[in-house]
Amino acid sequence: MAQSAEAVAKVAQTITVRIEGATQGSGVLVKRDGNRYTVLTAWHVVSGQRPGEELDIYTPDGQRYKLEQGSIKRLGQVDMAVLTFTSSSSYEVASVGDVKSVSSGSSIYVSGYPLPTSAVPSRVFRFMKGDVIANAMVAIPDGYQLLYDNQTLPGVSGGAVLNAQGRLVGIHGKAEKADQISESSGKAIATGTNQGMPISYYKQYASGEAVTTSSAQALTADDYLAQAKGLSGKKGSEQEVIRLATQALAIRQSAEAYFNRAYAKNDLGDKQGAIADYSQAIAINPQLAQAYNNRGNIKRDLGDKQGAIADYNQAIAINPQHFKAYYNRGNAKDDLGDKQGAIADYNQAIAINPQHANAWGARGLAKLQLGDRYGACEDTRKSASLGSPVAQRYLPKVCQ
Repeated sequence: MAQSAEAVAKVAQTITVRIEGATQGSGVLVKRDGNRYTVLTAWHVVSGQRPGEELDIYTPDGQRYKLEQGSIKRLGQVDMAVLTFTSSSSYEVASVGDVKSVSSGSSIYVSGYPLPTSAVPSRVFRFMKGDVIANAMVAIPDGYQLLYDNQTLPGVSGGAVLNAQGRLVGIHGKAEKADQISESSGKAIATGTNQGMPISYYKQYASGEAVTTSSAQALTADDYLAQAKGLSGKKGSEQEVIRLATQALAIRQSAEAYFNRAYAKNDLGDKQGAIADYSQAIAINPQLAQAYNNRGNIKRDLGDKQGAIADYNQAIAINPQHFKAYYNRGNAKDDLGDKQGAIADYNQAIAINPQHANAWGARGLAKLQLGDRYGACEDTRKSASLGSPVAQRYLPKVCQ
């Protein structure tokens, strides 16, 4: 029987752990054998660990345990790994479910420990509600067959993906797949789809089988959609993404298929086609903030600054934490000569995400144009420290 979200949250809190090592992430308690506990997480959370390096596991009661050295094992070629620690305390372990229990539109929950922010300066447990976008039965790179729309945050990778019964059906992998690539060009483009690995891979491992991916051919809308998502943002794959998204749409209309197709069309320079597909996505799901944000970017590219601002306004109204929309709206206001309005939006973007190098850099430029050279220097220096190559190039001129 389905449980209330509150009941599932209680389950999630008892089985989710915080991982602190070479990379910070989350994990799930999945097995107890005497005093030895097994944690299931995402491979990319622990793949950077070198032999002998410390890795700490923080259990739900706040206790810290050391990794059992040599216990990290990757599951096949998917983004999953297990590790162990020992404790005489008694902790709950996850009830492993069947990934086939969820399908497009099903309620799904993700739990984990996000990285600190200016608003929340420590890693605090978070439980995020959402819906399944797709549950593919075909092989996807890294095992990312589960797609869902929960509002996840950095640091949650490796956390639990639970069904409505509170059973573990997957491990959270990552969100905003193509975002860092797009931000390197100065545009913040949100993809809005989270990706996870189905629990079936852990079941293979736990039963002693070799962990292998499916050899089935794509047949369902979910299969085509997950394949399209797996290629989205990869240069040279745009036409294949369009083909796969179109195949998915031929079987079932979905906002996500239109979204992925729009993303690829924009990468190919078909801006009007991309706007049309983002508009279709919005018509199906008016709460898709990322579609408004991305459509706004294209309108800005085409010179429609006011139309772009209107779309960013919609994205922010839907998701007040959408720092990319604040940043993009700031750029559009700057285009129109509204430097103070632009700075106000960059302030909001930075408050939500202090690691957003481009927002620091853009605010510095706006301050410079208003004659605030000291403020411009400080912001440019911060942007450069966060890795912006543009800020690093202009730093000597701004701070002369």
